[in-house]
Amino acid sequence: MSSAWTSSAARRVLAVAGLTFREARRRWVVVAAFVMTLGYLGIYGTGLYFASKDIMSVAGGTGMDEIALKMIGAQMLSLGLFPSSLIVGLVAVFASVASISGDLDSGVAHAVLTRPIRRSELVLGKYLGLAFMLTVYSLLVMGAVVAMAVGFVDAPTDNLVGALALFVLEPLVLCAVAVLGSTRLPTLANGVLCTALYGIAFIGGIIEQIGSLIASEVMLNIGILTSLLMPADAIHRRAVAELLPPAMLLDPAGGGVSFSASAVPSGWMILYAVLFPAMMVLTGMWVLKRRDL
Repeated sequence: MSSAWTSSAARRVLAVAGLTFREARRRWVVVAAFVMTLGYLGIYGTGLYFASKDIMSVAGGTGMDEIALKMIGAQMLSLGLFPSSLIVGLVAVFASVASISGDLDSGVAHAVLTRPIRRSELVLGKYLGLAFMLTVYSLLVMGAVVAMAVGFVDAPTDNLVGALALFVLEPLVLCAVAVLGSTRLPTLANGVLCTALYGIAFIGGIIEQIGSLIASEVMLNIGILTSLLMPADAIHRRAVAELLPPAMLLDPAGGGVSFSASAVPSGWMILYAVLFPAMMVLTGMWVLKRRDL
């Protein structure tokens, strides 16, 4: 009886996930994201192409050594990763903010929930459908950025698989927060809240990095607290640290650790970030189950 119920519940969840994935592909936010992404990759790739020519010209004239060239490639890759990560994160938010609230406003959720499907299954199915779409999208975008940097300026990479996995985790965290918010908040309010949390995480990350450079315990604690509230920026910083070889994160002028290499989140923070989406989705399931529709 229990196994049959579990199998039936899984089929319902997967059915909702499939419908959510197909619906998300047809939304204007996804079309706009596709156009925006192509535009960014075109600009970034063009910049790398001409930069590679200038770098080789300067290197030939000054006798720049290979380590310096690798460092330049690493910095150009690092600079390209942040805007692409920001685009992916914003797409995750705006594709997910109406996942439940939009269906409630249109009446679709009421029709669905009259069938033998639990509210918790609806929330989980919505998240899984969006998560699959965002996983594919993130891998394509971040993979393209890394491939162009390696191809044009010979950017060095270290743990590519681990870094890509972390880059995928970032939009999944944002999606989970947006799905949770959509179980209780109107779509507009949820979008504002999720975007604000994303911004707070980014500012907190900067504060933590500065605190690491000047040995300020207060600033470090502020950064850690914001990462616990929203670990998106912490995931990005750890992904960059995994992707770029440690030697490439050094400041060639002074020999010290560069700004981008400071305050790399620990393994415990990444474990928390891995568990974070599950906590948000479970909370969303609990909230919707007790909400008066």
